[in-house]
Amino acid sequence: MKMSLSITNVRQAGSIEWDTILKECDYATFFQSREWAEIWSIYTNRCMQPDPKMVLFSDGKKVLLPFSSQKSFKGLIKKYISSPAGTFGGWLSTDNIKIEHAVLLVKYIKKRIGNLQWRLNPYDELVFKVQIKNLKNDETHAIKLINGFDEWAKGHSSAARKARKACKAGVEIKGASSQEEWREYYEVYEESLKRWGDKASSSYPFELFNTIYNSRSPNIQLWLAFHDNKIVAGALCFYAKKHVVYWHGAALSQYFNIRPVNLLMYEIIKNAFEKNYEWYDFNPSGKHQGVKAFKISFGAEALDSPEVYTETNCTKLFTKVARVIQRVEL
Repeated sequence: MKMSLSITNVRQAGSIEWDTILKECDYATFFQSREWAEIWSIYTNRCMQPDPKMVLFSDGKKVLLPFSSQKSFKGLIKKYISSPAGTFGGWLSTDNIKIEHAVLLVKYIKKRIGNLQWRLNPYDELVFKVQIKNLKNDETHAIKLINGFDEWAKGHSSAARKARKACKAGVEIKGASSQEEWREYYEVYEESLKRWGDKASSSYPFELFNTIYNSRSPNIQLWLAFHDNKIVAGALCFYAKKHVVYWHGAALSQYFNIRPVNLLMYEIIKNAFEKNYEWYDFNPSGKHQGVKAFKISFGAEALDSPEVYTETNCTKLFTKVARVIQRVEL
C-alpha cells in the first residue's frame, strides 16, 4: 500500500546547503540567493536577517525556503520575507518535486509561517499549479534567449538601430571596476530620481549600493555607458544559473538623444546570449507604461509574477493598535 506524502521535518538550512541548491536549481534567480539576503541584512543593520528553512519530505526529497525575517512590536511579531525588496521568491529544490510537494509546502507556509511577503517566481512552473489565495496580480517582462544573438538582433531591428546610433555617437559599454564608478553611477541615479519625482517606484540611499559593491560577488555586474569618459547611464544586473535580471537602472536625461540605455541593453543581452543564459529579465515595471513599452521593444514577453501578503490575526491587531496610538500622538 502506497504511503501518503508528508512533511517529516523542518529545520534551519545551512549556508552551504543554500548556496549549493541555488547553484543547481534550474529555476533559481539571484533574488533567492544567500548573497541577496546577506546584502539586505547588512544594509538594514541586521533588522532583516537570513532565516532559511529546509523542508524534508517522507519520500526523501527536500526543499529550501530561502526566507529572511524581521521582528517588530518589540520582538513580539515576526515577519518572513520570501525575498527582499519585493523580488522573486519561493522555494528551491534540485529533487524534481511534484504538485503533491507543492501543495504541502503551501499548506505549511500558510499554517506555520503566518506573516509573509512573497512574490511568486515566474520561472517555477509548479508554483502556478497550486491554489494560492489573495494573490495581487503583477508581471515581469523577459526575453527567452533562444536561437542565438544574431537571430534575435535580426528580429529586433529597431533595438539594433538605436544601439548603432549610440555607438556612432561614441558611447561605450563597460563593467564597473571601482567604488568610484559605483559612486558616479549613484550620482546619475540621483539625477534620475529628481526627474522621476513622485513617480519613482523606489528610492535607495548610496549605502545599499555600497553594500552590494562590497559583497564582491561574481554574480553581480554593474554595467555602465560612457560618453567622453563620463558615466551617462548604468544597469545593475544579477546572475543565477540560467537567469539574468536587470534590477536597477538610471541615465542622464541630457544624453537620451544618443540612446545610451538602448546600447546598454543591447550589449547586456548579447553577453547573456554568449554566456548561455536562458532568460534576460527586465523585472516588473511598477505599472509604468512607458517602461513596459521599452521592454517590449526588445522582444520581452510578459510573465506572471503576482505577490501575496499574509498576516496573522495577532499582527493585524497590533498594527491596528499602533495606528490608533500614532493618531492620538499626532
